[in-house]
Amino acid sequence: MAETTIQSHTPREKKLEAKAPRKPRGKVVIFANWCKGCRLCVEFCPTGVLAIGANEIPYVAHPENCTACHWCDTHCPDLAIIVKPIEN
Repeated sequence: MAETTIQSHTPREKKLEAKAPRKPRGKVVIFANWCKGCRLCVEFCPTGVLAIGANEIPYVAHPENCTACHWCDTHCPDLAIIVKPIEN
């Protein structure tokens, strides 16, 4: 009779599976020449995608974190940001 084994994952293996890198769901494009540097996008981005550069203009610091929530592009008073969805 063949022996069957049931694989069980240890808590550490489950934790490693849960922390697998996720792919970004959106691509943020910033038109720096339109931006006045109000920092709304940086301060309120829920995943920390944006940061302020040396020229006081935001830039995409962590594109892998973008969830395409569209907070930044819908709240930008200068319409200087576009979030393009990424097809997976």
